[in-house]
Amino acid sequence: MSDNKSIETIANTLISQYGDDAEAVAMLRAAEYAADLNNEEWIKWENIIKKIHSMNESPKLDG
Repeated sequence: MSDNKSIETIANTLISQYGDDAEAVAMLRAAEYAADLNNEEWIKWENIIKKIHSMNESPKLDG
C-alpha cells in the first residue's frame, strides 16, 4: 500500500472510531513519536493529522 493510501486509510479509521476527536488522537500519537525521536513515524502522523483536518473541512457526501 502506498504511503498516501495508508495515510488516508488511517485517517478514515480514526474518524470512524473517534469522530470529532480523531485529530486530537492523531496529535497525541504524533507527540509520542516526536518524544521518542522517531522522525519517520512522527512525520507520518503529522501527515495523518493534515489529512484528517482536510477531510473534516471538505467531507465527501457519499449519501
